[in-house]
Amino acid sequence: MGFFTKKLKAFFNLSYVFWTMRVMYYLFILLGLLMIYGFKVTNSSTYIYNEF
Repeated sequence: MGFFTKKLKAFFNLSYVFWTMRVMYYLFILLGLLMIYGFKVTNSSTYIYNEF
């Protein structure tokens, strides 16, 4: 078990692996925000100033 964890830690400490994982993390965050907020129709809610 110790050999596998040492190899895994060494793999994830490589600079290009760390950079790729970080880019994928932020890309998934941006895609998630796009999925949540990007596909809403702006005219779907009522206009707030109709009563004035």
